[in-house]
Amino acid sequence: MTSTLTLSSLRNRFLLSLCGVLCLALLSLVLIARYQIMPILLEDEEHFANAELDRAERALGGELNHLRRLVEDWAYWDDSYDFVMGERPQYVDSNLYEDTLETLDLDMMLFLDADLSAHWVAGFDEEGEYVSCPGVEPPCDWAAPAVAFLGRYIERKSDDATDTWLLARAELGMAALSPIHQSREKSPPAGWLAMVRPLDEPWLEQLRDTTGIQLELSPATGQEAPSQQLARISPTHMLANRLIPALPAGHAVHIEALLPRQRYQASLETFRFALYWTSGVLIVTLLLVLWLLECMVLQPLRQFAHYTQRLHQEIARPALPTNLVARRDEIGTLAREFNNLLKHQQQQSEQLIELTLHDPLTGVANRRLYDQRFEQALNRPGPQPRAAAMMIDIDHFKLYNDHYGHQAGDACLVALAQCMRRRLSDHGFLLARTGGEEFSVLLPGTSLDDALLHAQGLLEAIDDLALPHALSPTDDSVTVSIGVAAHHAELTTPSEIMRAADQALYQAKASGRNRVQAYHVHDQPSPIDR
Repeated sequence: MTSTLTLSSLRNRFLLSLCGVLCLALLSLVLIARYQIMPILLEDEEHFANAELDRAERALGGELNHLRRLVEDWAYWDDSYDFVMGERPQYVDSNLYEDTLETLDLDMMLFLDADLSAHWVAGFDEEGEYVSCPGVEPPCDWAAPAVAFLGRYIERKSDDATDTWLLARAELGMAALSPIHQSREKSPPAGWLAMVRPLDEPWLEQLRDTTGIQLELSPATGQEAPSQQLARISPTHMLANRLIPALPAGHAVHIEALLPRQRYQASLETFRFALYWTSGVLIVTLLLVLWLLECMVLQPLRQFAHYTQRLHQEIARPALPTNLVARRDEIGTLAREFNNLLKHQQQQSEQLIELTLHDPLTGVANRRLYDQRFEQALNRPGPQPRAAAMMIDIDHFKLYNDHYGHQAGDACLVALAQCMRRRLSDHGFLLARTGGEEFSVLLPGTSLDDALLHAQGLLEAIDDLALPHALSPTDDSVTVSIGVAAHHAELTTPSEIMRAADQALYQAKASGRNRVQAYHVHDQPSPIDR
């Protein structure tokens, strides 16, 4: 009788049914994991390893392209053309010295005449000593095999395009070969220029930093192993291997990447978590759903829905019922999060207004905020200096973007903005980005002389950053030019002061850049247009 009453209870019958469903669900999850999920995870892991190896191979290709551009720059240089034609004997003393190869990270530069004989050899011999001499006579006889190989290779070439190779000798390297042409003229090549770059440990360490992959490169023969392998050495790591064809023929560069198995482990943990969560949800649902359905769910939800209706009907936002906020269950969390969402919406509206006053890339003020503050500074009462202004322009920024790319250009703008803001913030000055590579600084209560001191400090701080700028005609690092102007009887409005600062900036650029120039009213050939 007791057993019959127990089974007739809806709660107990629901509990037994739910336990059966739970057992079937767990069994199904185990089978799915064994025969479906695990193969998918392993296949995904192989795709990940292939993608990482592809990324490493692309990085090597990028280095080869860089060497290609380097050898073409030298080969299409008129001085190189004249040199192999025998018309510029000073070329060796002015260009082919040890520091040149060290700066370019090269082991050898080899100039060939049109008849494919060695014209000049410069490089480091087997002992690591730098030698530079005409032809392959001692002490440059170590380059004779390279000259012979290049001669045979060029004779078989059907065009005069630039070629690059990976080298898998006792030590890894890369090489590039380009015909030497006279610029702006179409004519047969006067000779050939070959460059060899070592793939040494410092270069490999830089490649690891660039790709974020723990790589090892080594020379190998093409028959040592399959072109690609994947070995799972532990639950947390795997080794991915790939062979890339290289010279000499039959050799290859062996790429070995130590890769984490985080995605695999994370997927397993996710599956286990789903299993535990499913069991917990079913059990908790069994114990609480009947009681929660009305007194813990439906009633407070109706109260919450009534509150949301009041939000649409009343102008002022009503207070959320305290009994909903005080709850420690999901409905209480929902009520609190909804309340926080309303506050967040109000904050977002305020932040949106704030964002309209700041540059999204650098975080400094934009032109709108700058103009507002400028008007306020000039309207301050008192006999002290009203305000001064700077206009700052990055020298040769287009060349920087063309050479390093626009992402690097954005990073340069951010770095300069942060540097200038650190330098100026303690003085209460306002830095704003008012153009692509143009910044402006408002210096309230500052005279022209004091503004010049601050501008010179900015110039020195930017110089201390030493951001590389390889194509800058002014310096080998990023520089700026600064124009400074201050409030004066003839300069009374923000637009007049900024035009004066702009004229001073133009004078700074015309004087050689990387300097500060002040606008002196009585020294100008013509007044600022009002």
